Amino acid sequence: MTGCQQSPPDRRMQADQLTEQVRALPGVAAASLDYADAFLAGNVHAWLTVDVTDAATADQIAAMTARYLDGLRAVDYGGYDTELDIRHGWNLFAVDSGQHAVTNTDQIIRQARDWAALRHEFSSATVTLRATVTHPPQASARPDTGHPSIGSIDMPDADYTAVTSAITTLSARFPQLSAGTWTVSATNNARTAQISTSQRLPTGQELAVWGTLNADQTTPHSDAMAINPPQAPPVWISEDVTSHDPAVALALAGRHLPIAATLPPPLLYTATDELQGHRDFNARTTGPVAVTIGGCTVRTYLPDPTEQRFMHTYETCRA
Repeated sequence: MTGCQQSPPDRRMQADQLTEQVRALPGVAAASLDYADAFLAGNVHAWLTVDVTDAATADQIAAMTARYLDGLRAVDYGGYDTELDIRHGWNLFAVDSGQHAVTNTDQIIRQARDWAALRHEFSSATVTLRATVTHPPQASARPDTGHPSIGSIDMPDADYTAVTSAITTLSARFPQLSAGTWTVSATNNARTAQISTSQRLPTGQELAVWGTLNADQTTPHSDAMAINPPQAPPVWISEDVTSHDPAVALALAGRHLPIAATLPPPLLYTATDELQGHRDFNARTTGPVAVTIGGCTVRTYLPDPTEQRFMHTYETCRA
């Protein structure tokens, strides 16, 4: 099967030259190349890592990104997995350019500037942004067309109000990034607050419900909200209680289901001893409490009478 395949040309010299060119740019503290051409072992890549100075500007970070993308256009790196990582401490801007030509260079350079602005906006957080990447059409059964942007904002020593504020800022100041995937999280006093999104950011109504659920700590718990999660309704609110006693989760659900039900259905609500509930590979719920408001929940367990009452009140199907 491999006899007809040919290893890609040796591009070490060109990759080293590109690394040297990037290393010489203003704002670069260090630049290194991870290169491999072990074709038979399936390990062929050229990964460029750049550490930027504390004073690196958005213009300088954009210039580093542009120089990298120019290098990809100038040399055929077909067959190589290529990537640019620009780092400042734990903060990261990445271009997962893959094995094919990149067709959205202008957008990627704009997102490099966005990352610099995000770092300034959330100076006490760790900010990661993987740029949107698009590739030309390919004559393949499984073509690689690229991926949308993927970002995260991790705020230590903060609470849910910081998550709400960050989402509001993203929506107001960075609408061009809203169609990507985001995870915004805060941790404080062993409590986690997290909102994850895909294709859109939460609405004002969704953020208001999120705030109400977090503020009610009669039963200590953490909250996560997912927008357009895979294999789930468009909104998933999950609550994590500190107790493994199902009765505690049922009590929390009894107070919070009416609040969650003010949002447009369908919506999945779970309250368990872990965030994102108990679900298997086939998106079946494997443990209480789980209620799909305005829809149906596929369960692998027999719900107790209290959860059955929730199902009767909020779900639109019957077992």
